[in-house]
Amino acid sequence: MKKYISMLIALAVVALMAIPAAAYANSVTFTGQGLIPDGFGGYDLRTELCGVANGADVDGPYLLWVLTATGAKNADITGPWGTAEMTKKGNGTFQYISGWYDPSTLPGNVYATYDGKVKNAQLVISHGCRPFKKGAWCSPGFWKNARDGAWTLVGKSSSDMFDGFVYDYWFGNSLPGVTLGTVLNNPQTYSGPPVPGTSGYALNAFNATGAALTDLIPGYQFDWDVMMAGSSDACPIDSFGNFK
Repeated sequence: MKKYISMLIALAVVALMAIPAAAYANSVTFTGQGLIPDGFGGYDLRTELCGVANGADVDGPYLLWVLTATGAKNADITGPWGTAEMTKKGNGTFQYISGWYDPSTLPGNVYATYDGKVKNAQLVISHGCRPFKKGAWCSPGFWKNARDGAWTLVGKSSSDMFDGFVYDYWFGNSLPGVTLGTVLNNPQTYSGPPVPGTSGYALNAFNATGAALTDLIPGYQFDWDVMMAGSSDACPIDSFGNFK
């Protein structure tokens, strides 16, 4: 009988150990404090600070989360990274440094919990640093004449469909059954009036294809100002996909 009771106690202890630690009783959800509209239907950082040498918290891309909950002694934060303990910095002030996440995906999807009495708590993004990419522009003419190496670099093929890639982010009209190669080889047909896509850029189908492909070059992104400047050095790769 004693052996049976001991086994029950042991099983109960194991079961308790398997239960995750409960979050603190009070909760506050991030609703966008510290973000500003980016002009394209999403959000960007209100304050950007990059590089430890410039006063940033870490080198590279990051977000600094700050919870203010007067009187709290402990807090944690839950987001795309999971649940993590926040570091106490003062009376009811806590911080957590996360990796970079698209700001538009965070409101309503990040929350902090804290102990003590319920207060008018606030969870904000104090500042952060976006992943740095250089602006570039490889024209539709470049992609029309690009060799396999350049297409392989961006993970695309001229036989890929326009819809689902260029439409509807870069260009607002669907072109069912049309390939990228078809657009690139027929500028007289696809260089009509611009139709802004969800990105907000006013591009025709021809230039939108160039923008979409340029944006896939590692370490670079499509840049409107670079395109408008028309520099011959705007494209960072040669037709074989080698970086210049």
